[in-house]
Amino acid sequence: MNQKRIVAEGYDRIADGLLAYARRLPPYGRKVAYLERLTQGLPPSARVLDLGCGPGEQSAWLSERFRAIGVDFSRAQLALARAHAPAATFLLADMCSLWFRPASFDAIAAIYSIIHVPRGEHERLLRNLRAFLKPGGRLFAVLGAQAWEGSEANWLDLGAEMFWSHFDADAGLALLRGAGFTIAHSAIEPDSLQDGSGHLFVLAEKAA
Repeated sequence: MNQKRIVAEGYDRIADGLLAYARRLPPYGRKVAYLERLTQGLPPSARVLDLGCGPGEQSAWLSERFRAIGVDFSRAQLALARAHAPAATFLLADMCSLWFRPASFDAIAAIYSIIHVPRGEHERLLRNLRAFLKPGGRLFAVLGAQAWEGSEANWLDLGAEMFWSHFDADAGLALLRGAGFTIAHSAIEPDSLQDGSGHLFVLAEKAA
C-alpha cells in the first residue's frame, strides 16, 4: 500500500480512539509554549497555516487569536477539526501537493505531521513552506530526533497501521537551513503520546 495512504487511512480509522487516548494523558504544555513563541507579536489579522492539523486542537487555539487554515488528508480528522475549531478554514489535501501564493502566511505550524511524509520529499516540502511564508515569517516544525523509516501494525493498540519517515536531528536542522530557514530554537522534547521517546522541536524563521 502507498505509504501516504497508510497514514491517511490509519488516521481515518482511529480518529475518535486517538483523540480519547490523547485526552487521557497529562496536558502537554510544551506544544502551547511553542505556539506562543511562533505567533508572538502577530496581529489578529495574521494568517497561520496548521499543516497536518489532525483533530483541530491547535487549530482551535490558533483560530481564537488569528486567521487559521488547517490542512490534513484524513477526512475523519478534518471532521473532528471542523467541530473543534469552527472559526478556522480547513482543506483536505496532501501537504506535499499544496499550492498557495508566495508570502501567503505569517506563520506555519507542522506538529507531528512532516514525520509521516516519506523523507525523500522533505527537502522540497520545506522549500515550499519557506515560499508560503512572508519575509521574516516563522515555522514551528516537529521533526525526527533519530533517523528511522517504517511502520507499526497496531499503533498505540488502536487497531490501525501507521507509517513514519524522518532523519535524525542534525540532518533535519541541515535540511531547514538548506531550505532557507534560520534556526531560532531547537530541542529534543518528549513524545506527547508515547513515553520514552522524543522528537526535534524547531522554531525557524524565513531567512532574507
